[in-house]
Amino acid sequence: MKLNTHQLSFVPILFLPLLAFHPVADEVAFQPAKGASVSKELTFSSTFYLDDAFVSVDGQELPPEMLGSAMEEGLLFEASVSVTDEYVSTKDGKVLDLLRTFDSLSLEAGPESAAESVEEFAELEDTTVSFLWDEDDSEYIKSFHESEGDEGLLENLDVDMDFLALLPKDTVSDGDTWEVKGKGLGTIFLPGGVPASPDTDNEEAAEMTELLKEELGAQMEEAFGDFTVRCTYAGSREQGDVELGVIQFEFEGEAAIDLSEVLQTAVELQGGDMGINADVAASLALEFEATGTLLWDLKAGHAHNFEMKGEMAIQADIEADIDAQGENHSAELSAEIACEMVWAMSTESGGDE
Repeated sequence: MKLNTHQLSFVPILFLPLLAFHPVADEVAFQPAKGASVSKELTFSSTFYLDDAFVSVDGQELPPEMLGSAMEEGLLFEASVSVTDEYVSTKDGKVLDLLRTFDSLSLEAGPESAAESVEEFAELEDTTVSFLWDEDDSEYIKSFHESEGDEGLLENLDVDMDFLALLPKDTVSDGDTWEVKGKGLGTIFLPGGVPASPDTDNEEAAEMTELLKEELGAQMEEAFGDFTVRCTYAGSREQGDVELGVIQFEFEGEAAIDLSEVLQTAVELQGGDMGINADVAASLALEFEATGTLLWDLKAGHAHNFEMKGEMAIQADIEADIDAQGENHSAELSAEIACEMVWAMSTESGGDE
């Protein structure tokens, strides 16, 4: 049948209902304006609880009361990091040049009833750090900008405080899902890295820190290789005059960590001068899960808010044969540890957006 001109004029009208219900696609992309400035306040809290423990020396189990208050209250870590990020230059979803000013830093650690401030954590306060991308070496050159400080403090910093690993690769509509994998997900747990360094005057501490980075770093990187975060786009919403894209995410996973070499080295460093030697076998089995939400400023092109809550179960097992000044002893420890963790970041924009 051939349609005449009058009949064809009704064709667009027939498709209007379909167009009306077609989901709107949003571009959730990292594209801050050149020179844009964003203040960010990140808080992190974790509490470790010893659920169960078994300790024996030379085959004799130690009574629970010898563990003291370890079974009665948690071990607390609470950190707060406030920075101002200036996006000097970005391209294709990547930071090329960023200036980060550390406005305030604080860390409290210890038993819940007696946590103390860790002053070393605040050494970068009132300094500005430059992150400059080196294309040839595929890494960031980190240096102090118009400020001074210990260069060792910069080693464990990371440029990403926008949780870029969670972003979709294409435009998304309400209900779209995607998965992200790989070691880049480490910035979810440590956004911006760790603003602290070991005591460089203590050779033993420096050696242990280097070993921890090499041994645990490699093992955690391998674990993150198979780590998957499931993301869902929950559409956009208005908050004041800001349009926010909502990314909800969840994950669960497990990892096995071998601590044998780390503890073996610790014994050698601490006990070598006292004639103490030990053969140590130690492992950690981790199970963790978390859920969270990333709110993305769709117009400004950077993170607006972030929150994540998680739980982790740790099974620690240590066996050691100890030779101390001619006497031989054996020790065994098995512990179940539960950990509750909360992350939150809020932002306030300024500058040219």
